[in-house]
Amino acid sequence: MLKRLICALSLIYVAGLYSADEPKKEGLQNDPYKLAPDGSIAVIPYNPRQQELVDKLGKEIDEYHNQINEKLKFLSFEKRMKDSRYGQVGYARDIHLPYESPYVQHSRYVMKLKGGGGAEGGGFSLDEISFWSRKSLTQHHKEPVTIYREMKNSASNGGVKGLTVSVRTVTVADDTINSYELDKIQSPWDRMRLVRTYRDRLLEVLRSVDRYIMSRGKVQAREVSETILEVTVGGDFQEP
Repeated sequence: MLKRLICALSLIYVAGLYSADEPKKEGLQNDPYKLAPDGSIAVIPYNPRQQELVDKLGKEIDEYHNQINEKLKFLSFEKRMKDSRYGQVGYARDIHLPYESPYVQHSRYVMKLKGGGGAEGGGFSLDEISFWSRKSLTQHHKEPVTIYREMKNSASNGGVKGLTVSVRTVTVADDTINSYELDKIQSPWDRMRLVRTYRDRLLEVLRSVDRYIMSRGKVQAREVSETILEVTVGGDFQEP
């Protein structure tokens, strides 16, 4: 029994050492004071494992871009494109969090398309896609503040070469925008999170279009079924 207790305590101690070592490893790649020779904030490179994961995510993203291009045929057939763009909006949400001012949040995504014309399926392909949110404070007797956040990528370049995020803050007195390109974000952990988030949002786009396709298919199936039923059931025919 004593031996088991000693072994258990040893395992806990070793696990504690490893867990305590993790922040140190992350800290090596997260230095807000690290500067490049020209005075800009230095970009910390990926380690081999991180680079492998980012490359894998890039391949998944290219595959999702290709799947979206296939769905564009349906959207073109349904005449859902407008000015070579297609997008969907989310429901407005009232957010009430402890110790924070209440606010309303809106979200949407917009696909900028290229091509079109006489090619089969409309000939459209994905040029750029952006995910957008707007956060507006709603508390009375406080200065109105609206914050726009956007994640955008150029699908034409492949992978995440054109991935950027931007923050626009609008107050009564000011309107400022800060933009950050993926390759210039210092922390490799933040770059990985951004790439993974973009991958996940692409998957949501595919699911949203699939739901639209499914709903159209259900409407068609219901109308055909009801029509067949009604023309099947009839009475004795006679001269009008």
